[in-house]
Amino acid sequence: MRPFCTQRLSLLLCGLLFVILCGCVPPSASVSPAEAEGDAMVTGVAGRVVDAGGKPAAGAWVYAYRSDRTGLRGPADFAARVDADGSYLLDLTEGNYWLVARLRQGRADSGPPRRGDAWAPYQRNPVRLQAGSVERVDFILQKVVSPTLLRQGSLVSGDTGFSGTLVDAQGQPLAGAFALAYRDADLRRMPDFTSTPATERGRFTLFVSRPGHYCIAARLKTRGQPQPGEPYGVLGRGKAGCPRVEAGQILDVGPIVLSPFHQ
Repeated sequence: MRPFCTQRLSLLLCGLLFVILCGCVPPSASVSPAEAEGDAMVTGVAGRVVDAGGKPAAGAWVYAYRSDRTGLRGPADFAARVDADGSYLLDLTEGNYWLVARLRQGRADSGPPRRGDAWAPYQRNPVRLQAGSVERVDFILQKVVSPTLLRQGSLVSGDTGFSGTLVDAQGQPLAGAFALAYRDADLRRMPDFTSTPATERGRFTLFVSRPGHYCIAARLKTRGQPQPGEPYGVLGRGKAGCPRVEAGQILDVGPIVLSPFHQ
């Protein structure tokens, strides 16, 4: 009986020692975006999300999708909430991701942006992450002014399309304006593709589904005929306004000036 008692006592002492040691381990702490960028063990994206006026977009979310097949709609594969100072950290694994930031006014947690929401897809999607790296990705949210914008005629990501700047007659950027693409020179009909709203600097990215010649226009709306006095512009006259884009190319067309429309 003595060897058995000795063995049992040893097991009890080892168990007690394990409990004491566990109690000495400090709890894990959250990692800030700044700390994450210097931590080789973290893989993901970090940065700031602000509104069009540059204020922190507290309460917004940054979403990551493994594919753009859903048009960045519906439940995302990963998400991170934006802090009060506008910062966020989205912990991911190695791979490609399509990113978008959203600030919703209603209760919906999925689907395309709606009137009153603010959003910003990352213009350099997809982001390629290597293990142990944290990429800096910032967002400037823009108000959704057309609820139908992303339901038809718009692509929120891709590798073929146009980029440029939308400005007024004085050269000032027109945040929230749209670039429009037509497969022919008939600009009186519905556009085949529309960009997402231009950023506060007037920058836009207009994705198309396939290579070819596209006639480019710009305005503050995406539907209906331009009205007299409405800011409106075209890239150029004739062939100059209908450049060709190749597959896998984002062609920078430079500035498009929007002036009061005259019939």
